[in-house]
Order: sequence, then structure tokens, then C-alpha cells
Amino acid sequence: MTWPRDCIRQRELLANHTSFRIGGPAEWFAEPSGVDELVAILREASRIGVPVSVIGGGTNTLAADRGARGLVLHLGPGFRTIRELSHPEAPMAYVVCGAALLTQRLVFLAAKHGWDGVEALAGLPGQVGGAVAMNAQGIGRFIREISLVLLDGTLRQLTRDQLRFSYRYTALEPGIVTGVVLQFPKVPPPTAYERIHRALQYRNQTQEVRLPSAGCAFKNPPGMGAGRLIDQTGLKGARIGDAQVSCRHANFIVNVGHATCDDVLSLMEHVQRRVLQEFRVRLEPEVRLLGERFG
Repeated sequence: MTWPRDCIRQRELLANHTSFRIGGPAEWFAEPSGVDELVAILREASRIGVPVSVIGGGTNTLAADRGARGLVLHLGPGFRTIRELSHPEAPMAYVVCGAALLTQRLVFLAAKHGWDGVEALAGLPGQVGGAVAMNAQGIGRFIREISLVLLDGTLRQLTRDQLRFSYRYTALEPGIVTGVVLQFPKVPPPTAYERIHRALQYRNQTQEVRLPSAGCAFKNPPGMGAGRLIDQTGLKGARIGDAQVSCRHANFIVNVGHATCDDVLSLMEHVQRRVLQEFRVRLEPEVRLLGERFG
């Protein structure tokens, strides 16, 4: 098979692109530098029937040990842009971000320019596109417009009234977020900095930031915290292979050495069974599996 773009390579190890540091090779791996290149790749994949997966910052993703078939897309440096559209003296800031912009770059600039509300993202790993796709920390309340490329290469511009947000979810057609326009109230930069600083301190004190993980393993059930339920079953420190329930925050599963995807999934299943037995609550995974667990 011959692809029309130089940004595509074979057998790229997905462990190098996930915060878990787990994952086998992608059959094909593409890192387009701009929208035109992305559209061309998607149209060719659609034409020849190659399945497409997307990996952003790799922070909410568990890649299979056997890798992933088809094409895995990772947006390149051309999608890391950010600029403010509004006048610096305006009471509201309108900011347009590329989807591959690191969330912590957005947080840094919010502290510098006085964009309020961004403290919710302080310490959150990954990229803006992933945060938008899963409505991380309720980022949807700031979204005014989303740029999306569907898997057949069709471009979409979605305004706020076309979007629907819920807990850990943004309703979108299957595709790739390439950019977003965000709106923030303005506050004095020292105020924004102090709020971000406090949020970052709290996250570092209460969540697992030392060891490789994919963030929270499970969604919070309505009115309950998944971490609290897991903690009450006595599963902190439980381990299968090199996958371990964090001793700091029970809703984090960490890689303490050379954990495999199967180690992590087996531990997650063990946690689900115990919580179901103890509390009659079925925990829903928040981590996304890329590739297939078994042949």
C-alpha cells in the first residue's frame, strides 16, 4: 500500500504516544501538519477502506499490546497554534486554539492574560482537542465553535447551538477535532494566576501525578465518587502484573514498571467486580481502549 503523504510511517510504537507508556505498534501512523494534509489522508483511507483511529495527547488512552490495525492519526505541530481574537481590553476573551495545543500551554497563557475559569484545567495533561471531545472539566461551557473533520474528509464548523455537552462527553459526529474557539471572562492576571496556582496545588496533593497512568480509570457514578467506592473496598495498592491501583488516589491505575494492556484491563475488571459486589454499582470505564485486546 502506498500513501500520498510523507507524514505516514509503519509500525510506530503506540507506547511512545500514551501517558501509560503501554501499547504495541500501529499498522500505519500519520502525523499530518495541517488541515489539507489531514483531509487528503482521511479521503484516501476512506477510499481504500482502511479503518482510522485517533490518538491525541494519549492521556486518556490505553493502547493494546498487539497494537492497532489500520491507520492511527496524531495531529502534528501545525495544530498547536493559539491566538486571542478579541481586543486585550475587552471584558471577554475569544481564543482560538489548535486541537494539538497542550492544555497546560492554555493554562499558562490564561495566567498571563487573565482568562478566568481555566483553573479547572490546571494540571490536566493532554491536548485541547481531547479535552473538547470528552468535555473534560466541563470545558464545554467555554466553547463557542468547533472545527471538525469527519472520517471521510468532510469539513464541519459547529457553533455552540449545534453542540450538546454532558458529563465526560461532547456529542460529535465521528471525526477529528482540529480547532476550537473558546470564550473566557477577563480578570486581572494576578487573580487568574492565584486561582490556577491553588488548583494546581490541590491536584498535585490529591491525584496521582508521579507514575504513568491514563488519568481516572472510571467515570464517577451519579452522586458518587468512583475513587471513594474503590477505596472503601480496600483495593488501594492492589496489583496485577505491573498495573496497580494507586495508593494516592484509588481511581487511578498506574504503571509501576512494565505493565501490559492486559495487566491494566484485568485489574480494571477486578475493581469493577469488587465494587459491584460491595455496593451494587457498576463502574463505567473512562479510559479508551485503542486497538484490540485479543486476536
